[in-house]
Amino acid sequence: MQIDWTTSAQGAGMRPGATRFSVAGERSSITRVITAPDAIFDGRLHKHDHEQWLVMLNGRVELADDGVNYWVEAGDVVIFRRQTLHGALAVGDDGAEYLEIFAPARVDQLTGFVGSSPLEWS
Repeated sequence: MQIDWTTSAQGAGMRPGATRFSVAGERSSITRVITAPDAIFDGRLHKHDHEQWLVMLNGRVELADDGVNYWVEAGDVVIFRRQTLHGALAVGDDGAEYLEIFAPARVDQLTGFVGSSPLEWS
């Protein structure tokens, strides 16, 4: 099945200046995140019971991952292991676009989801 991002429902990002497009299968999900250069970051980190991969497509993002901060850019791949405290801290001058892949599926990111969030905030 081919996914057409242009017809996927747009959801709110985790912060002002970011948008998300999410789709889910039975056991995994993928979210396309587009973050504007002026997006607002509050420094809060979170964890969840999902394995999460981040694949950078364009731009740069500063990440916190288990007590280490680093910048990732186009072509980089990151894995956040289950229950690891992590989050985005800043975006580069040109903004960023990346994919987040979750297993099991993060159905809470789908438009219209009304259940509780699996995130635990720091």
